[in-house]
Amino acid sequence: MSTLERVIVDDLGEQRRLVRDSPDAASLNAIGLREVVQGCGAVKSLPEVLARRAVDEGATVTIICDTTPMRYDDDNLLDVVTKTLGAYARVEVVQTEPDAFVGSVLADGATVANAVERVRHTAPGALVSVGSGTIVDIAKVVANELSLTHVVVQTAASVNGYADDQSVLLINGAKRTTPSRWPEVLVIDPLVVAYAPLAMTRSGLGDELSMFSAAADWYLARAVGFDESYSPTVVSLMRQNNERLLSLSSAIGRGEPEAVAVLSTSLTLGGLAMGVAGQTSPSSGTEHLISHLLEMHADASRTPSASHGSQVGAASVLASILWQRVRQRLARGGVEVFEANLATREHVFDAFLPLDTSGKVATECWNAYQRKSRWIRDHLDGIRLAVAEWSIHDTAIDSLARPAAFVASQLREAQAPVAFSHLSPAPSPDVVSWALANCHLMRDRFCVVDLAELIGAWEPEDRVTALGTLDELAR
Repeated sequence: MSTLERVIVDDLGEQRRLVRDSPDAASLNAIGLREVVQGCGAVKSLPEVLARRAVDEGATVTIICDTTPMRYDDDNLLDVVTKTLGAYARVEVVQTEPDAFVGSVLADGATVANAVERVRHTAPGALVSVGSGTIVDIAKVVANELSLTHVVVQTAASVNGYADDQSVLLINGAKRTTPSRWPEVLVIDPLVVAYAPLAMTRSGLGDELSMFSAAADWYLARAVGFDESYSPTVVSLMRQNNERLLSLSSAIGRGEPEAVAVLSTSLTLGGLAMGVAGQTSPSSGTEHLISHLLEMHADASRTPSASHGSQVGAASVLASILWQRVRQRLARGGVEVFEANLATREHVFDAFLPLDTSGKVATECWNAYQRKSRWIRDHLDGIRLAVAEWSIHDTAIDSLARPAAFVASQLREAQAPVAFSHLSPAPSPDVVSWALANCHLMRDRFCVVDLAELIGAWEPEDRVTALGTLDELAR
């Protein structure tokens, strides 16, 4: 799926066969993305893309974007897309405005509803999204609501959410992954992604490195019986390009076009994996929970936060540190599981009321955590059995996770942030400590933080030690 010399239309046949022929195919979703169009000049093939998707010449095509200027080689990307589409269709443009305090678009209820109505008013035959991962998340909801053919023009190799059927939305102040819709086509043009700011490209590597701690969390959820959906096929799909990707961290950090193309391919595979799994678990675990809380705190404070992927990268190192500590604790044996360590409603409200005194955020998080804690109380015997038989599971975890030092080295080579203090802007130490302590309270997935809490391995002193290790790895 990667080339710089010419435009290639990939129908994802190899990935479809992998899913179709897998032993667990019956439990997996078919890939809904119809094609990836990649190579120099891919953006200028948009008329052919629309024709293949049966969008009639002369139809109205609406572009949804934000107000951030983006480059196409030496030109303005929006101008190029508008002119290219204008030769085939009647073009309308819907621009979403950034939040005045945060400085970026928020995918909250009001913004999404406004986008749906503005696009509806243009009566389009197709939707083309041009922008960040947040813009694409909004566009996927719009396309789903209005039953529109959706073509994504990827503007940076920054996140893996361009290629799946889910959207991360801000619901009652909490980050929530919501089913939306696969785009029909993903367009990746090196004349766009290679000209994105280097920080965005490095952010993409951070987002991609989440696969190690996230996959371990996903396996853990199955090991304790909380989530039976874990799929080796999905993990294999997500990691098809790993060897090449992990050999190019330095080149990715420098923004070399060939390396950025490889990163784009890996991010696409990550998006496909999430769509096939029907959830973000393949690449969203503890590290994303930490990042979500940092973002939620910034949104509530009406202050900017660092890019999603850069936060995820640093949090992936921290999650790997925690995994190492938990595995060492379990390997020593004699570990007990304490029901009393589960958080109470008062604990959850104390954690989240500072974000929103109305209680909406705290209630949203409590509702999710309560479902999880009730399940844990009802299945303590199964969790204790998994702990007692940990040597069986540790072998599987070892094949999925990578040492924290390895994850940190990948980020360092790419000149990407390793420690939270290296983020731009950097959250305060108090906010980081708050996020580490409370990340598992925001949603109803079982992850390594839940296990660490239950066995008494995530006390304040444990978090301080983990942060100290993170700072050492960042040097």
